[in-house]
Amino acid sequence: MKEGNKDLDFLQEVAKKISIRSTLGSPIAPDEVFDLFEETLESMNDAQIIETPIFIPFIIEKEDEFYTARCHGYRMCRGVGDTKEEAIEKLKEEIDFYNKSAIKTEQKMILEKIVNNIFPKDRF
Repeated sequence: MKEGNKDLDFLQEVAKKISIRSTLGSPIAPDEVFDLFEETLESMNDAQIIETPIFIPFIIEKEDEFYTARCHGYRMCRGVGDTKEEAIEKLKEEIDFYNKSAIKTEQKMILEKIVNNIFPKDRF
């Protein structure tokens, strides 16, 4: 998004999408507005998400009848399985879920900032 007029550009994009939907005979329902804002933000955002393989050392421990995989870079993530391979695969899934959640949270924070700039709380 352009730095100077990003809020205005955002509003114009949202208005275009609402207008297109209205001319197609499918007006935007109130419960769809936030989804429309989010979709517009994603389409206007200059940031890109690029997935590349990275190498992270895993720690694998045998505990009773199962294996636990963890790594220091993602302390909240843990994989548990009957085999080392299964524990590692589950850890990879946890890391992927964690990363996607972090990206989604950042997008929501950007959207909230734009909405707060457009509709300041002290005006309502």
